[in-house]
Amino acid sequence: MIDSTWRVLIVDDSAVTTKVVGSILRQCGFNNIEIAESGRSALEMMSERSFDLVLCDWEMPVMDGVSVLRQIRQDPTLRHTRFILMSARKEPRWVQLAKDAEADSLIAKPFDADALKQKIGQLPVAIRR
Repeated sequence: MIDSTWRVLIVDDSAVTTKVVGSILRQCGFNNIEIAESGRSALEMMSERSFDLVLCDWEMPVMDGVSVLRQIRQDPTLRHTRFILMSARKEPRWVQLAKDAEADSLIAKPFDADALKQKIGQLPVAIRR
């Protein structure tokens, strides 16, 4: 179930992608959206305030999305944050890597509002803290 009050963090090094994903999130009913241009800045932002959902690009320079996810899962205060990896790769090997890293979901880029709504609808309803 989609909760439009969720705080959502988009993590991507591409300004075009963050703009498109932000637009798709607004189509889904979300208005509380923030952007991080790198994995490191995402982790800094998450240490300062909580987010209900992170949509993170898999392939970024310096720190990729799986590295961000692994750090989040190791942090007791962040470990239950809903996390969707975004990637142009959707082969079974990549899906398994996302599962192994404890991603809540993987969404193949490009995607539309319906695809994102479906993925978000499959996420845990409450964050366990």
